[in-house]
Amino acid sequence: MSIARVLESSSGRIVVLWSCVALFLLRVLGQLEVLLLAPPWLPSMHDWYSGLIPYPILLPLQIALLMLMSAVVMREMQAGHRARGNGQLWLRRIAVVYFAVMLLRLIVQFQRGAGNVIDAGGIPVAFHWVLALFLLVLGRRGRLACPPAQKGEAA
Repeated sequence: MSIARVLESSSGRIVVLWSCVALFLLRVLGQLEVLLLAPPWLPSMHDWYSGLIPYPILLPLQIALLMLMSAVVMREMQAGHRARGNGQLWLRRIAVVYFAVMLLRLIVQFQRGAGNVIDAGGIPVAFHWVLALFLLVLGRRGRLACPPAQKGEAA
């Protein structure tokens, strides 16, 4: 079964969206574990984020994002509550631009002399790609589990 077919089905989309939420949750937990316990098997705190937002502010923002993502997926699980038309198109466009900007960020870091993917910001970039995938799948057209009733049909 192709990825496109999986994403056409309502259940396939939901699985991918929940997978994105789970991956982002693992990132948040991993970063917190590095901060509190510094296990030797995980990269250092410096490798987990760019430092643009101080971690005491970033953590609550990440938790809020996880809550928002979960609420969106829960809404998506209810038949008929999906963005349609231009909303979907804009989500897909934003997702593609987001992915491309993060790729550009990685390339620029390598140009600046990063020795490997981790040093180039690979962990934050990978999880930004997870968020871009979430937006892309959210904006993808697919079949609704229970399509809305047509005119003249009993509801």
